[in-house]
Amino acid sequence: MSSRDLGSRGRDGAATLCGLYHEAGQQLRCLQDQLATRDALIARLRARLAALEGDTAPSLVDALLEQVARFREQLRRQEGGAAQAQLRQEIERLTERLEEKEREVQQLMNQTQHEREKEVLLLRRSVAEKERARAASDILCRSLADETHQLRRTLAATAHMCQHLAKCLDERQQAQGDVGEKSRAEPESTSGDASGLAVIEKLQEENQLLRQKVTHILAYKEDFSSERADRERAQSRIQELEDKVAALLFQVSHRQDSREPGPCRMHTGSKSAKYLESDGLECVVPGDWRPGPGTQQLEPCAEGRRPSTAQRGQGDLQCPHCLQCFSDEQGDELLRHVSECCQ
Repeated sequence: MSSRDLGSRGRDGAATLCGLYHEAGQQLRCLQDQLATRDALIARLRARLAALEGDTAPSLVDALLEQVARFREQLRRQEGGAAQAQLRQEIERLTERLEEKEREVQQLMNQTQHEREKEVLLLRRSVAEKERARAASDILCRSLADETHQLRRTLAATAHMCQHLAKCLDERQQAQGDVGEKSRAEPESTSGDASGLAVIEKLQEENQLLRQKVTHILAYKEDFSSERADRERAQSRIQELEDKVAALLFQVSHRQDSREPGPCRMHTGSKSAKYLESDGLECVVPGDWRPGPGTQQLEPCAEGRRPSTAQRGQGDLQCPHCLQCFSDEQGDELLRHVSECCQ
C-alpha cells in the first residue's frame, strides 16, 4: 500500500468527520427552532391565562413555568447527549482506522531493501519465463505455418491424382461393360469367354487397387484436418501467453513506479526485448505437440528454417507418401510414381 493511497484515505476520513459535525450543527439549529416555537407557545398560553384568570395565584404559574423550563432543559440535554455520543463513536472508529493505516505505512517503511529487491527479482523471473514461452510459441507457429503450406500443396496433388484415378476407373468400368456385352452376344465362343473372364478379373484387381488408393487419400485428408486443428490450438495458446505476458509487464512497471522512484526505475521494455532476442534463437517446442503422419519432426536450428522448405522449392507437385517433388510438366510421371508408391 503506497503513502499516496493512505493520504487519500486520511482525507476521506477528515471529510467524513466534517460532514458529521455539519449534520450535528444542523440538528442543534433544528432543536433551537423547536425550543423557540415552544417558548412562543408558552408566552401565548401565559397571555391567555392572564386574560382568563386575572386572580390566579402567581405562585402556581411560576411553578408551572419552572417545571416547563426543567423539562425543556432535560430534553435539550438528552438530545445533545445522544448526538454527542454518536459523534464520539464515529470519531473513535475513524481514529482506529487512521491508526491502522499508520501502522501499515510504518510497516512498509520498515521493510528492508533486500525484501523489495527479492520481490522485484521474482517478478522479473516470471516475466522472463513468459517471454521464453512466447518465443517458443512463435517458433512453433512458424513451423505449423510451413506444415500447413506443405499439406495444402500435398492436398492439391492428391486432388489431381484423385481426378485422374476417377477418370481411369470410369474408363475401366466402360471397358468392362463393353466386354460383358460382347460376352453375352457371343455365348458360343469359349475362347472369347475365357479372355473376357481374364479381362474382368484384371479389372477387378485394378478396382481393388483404386479403392486402396482412395483409402490412402482419405487417410491423408484426416491427417491434414488433425494438423489444422493442432495449428488452431497452438494459435489460441499463443494468444493466451501474449495476454499473460502483457499483464505481467504491466504489474512490473506499476510496482517499479510505486516503489523505485527516480533513477532507480528499470526499463522493462528494453529488458523484455533482450529476453526475446536471446530466447528467440532457441527452437523450443512444447512436449504435448506431435507431428502427424506425413510430416517431419522439428529440429533446433539457429536460423529457424526447415529442410523441407528448401525441398519444396524444387517443384510444385509432391508425392503424399514419400514427399518426392515433381514439376508442373511431370504430371504423368507423378501419377505413375504415386500409383507405384502407394502400393
